[in-house]
Amino acid sequence: MRVLIADDEQIIRFGLKSVLKGLCPNVIINEVESLDNVVSILTELHFDLLILDIQMQGGDELENLIQFLMREVKLVIFSGYEPTSTRIKSLRKAGVDQFIFKSASLEEIKLSLREYFPDRTESLGKQIS
Repeated sequence: MRVLIADDEQIIRFGLKSVLKGLCPNVIINEVESLDNVVSILTELHFDLLILDIQMQGGDELENLIQFLMREVKLVIFSGYEPTSTRIKSLRKAGVDQFIFKSASLEEIKLSLREYFPDRTESLGKQIS
């Protein structure tokens, strides 16, 4: 499985990468810092899952990118916005598969991402606790 993490904060990318490696040690992860970099890397590589920060540079064009990607890749948005905000509603309408809110606990983040690694769910409880 190949995953792209796009966030302008290095510590967030590092944390998400650690969680993903705990879920699936063989996952291939690429990281970028902006929406422009997302578009560039998508022209070169195929990804099974994208985890995008809602607030990164160029994020005001996120809906357009989502509509383009919907058929090809699962998309998770990592967000500091409130779940009921108009921005979240707009992204839901555009077709985001899932939101993970930055207020979530580490266990909630792991549970949210688990579904993208279905062949590993049996033994995950012991491995990532």
